[in-house]
Amino acid sequence: MSLSTNNYRFCPQCGNPLHNSELYGQIRSHCTACSFVFWGNFSLGVGGVVWHEGKVLLVQRAHNPGKGVWTLPGGYVDQQEKIADAVVREIWEETHLQTRPLSVIALRDRPGEKHDTYIVFLLEYLEGELLADPEEVSDIGFFTLEEAQALMIAELSLSVIKASLTQRLQGFLPKSGVAMVGGERSVLYQIPEKT
Repeated sequence: MSLSTNNYRFCPQCGNPLHNSELYGQIRSHCTACSFVFWGNFSLGVGGVVWHEGKVLLVQRAHNPGKGVWTLPGGYVDQQEKIADAVVREIWEETHLQTRPLSVIALRDRPGEKHDTYIVFLLEYLEGELLADPEEVSDIGFFTLEEAQALMIAELSLSVIKASLTQRLQGFLPKSGVAMVGGERSVLYQIPEKT
């Protein structure tokens, strides 16, 4: 199955017309005048599992898709933003709570017209009083697992919440001291090494 080509007609790097042909086993838009290749449409989202006093944080979506459904708080990562910073920002914007990422505990991969990836963090509650962003959230609260199961909750959210009960402080953790392309902007998340 080939990737769908974009609607671009001209190269965003040099302005020359784009051509569609097979490159690396897929039909791709590319520029014959420079090195630009359109690799596809991608989006990156983050969500967070926050436990506080034996209850998990959930938000009720205020708009479609999924209006009225309870989910983990989260949203999209900005182009120049680290994923850990994005999840903290999104939780702050939706709930007004300060949190700290502990580990990556789940990843959803959804290829299609737009390749959509969603990374879920386990976060530590630091401080704050719940205050829902009315643009994004119609209701908000902390719930026991039993209470969460009784809500109209997204299956993905419920699955990750259940997994978080057994994965506390496990999962993929940020690792420092590894030289990587991108320098300080790059962050490596990996399963902790056995000591």
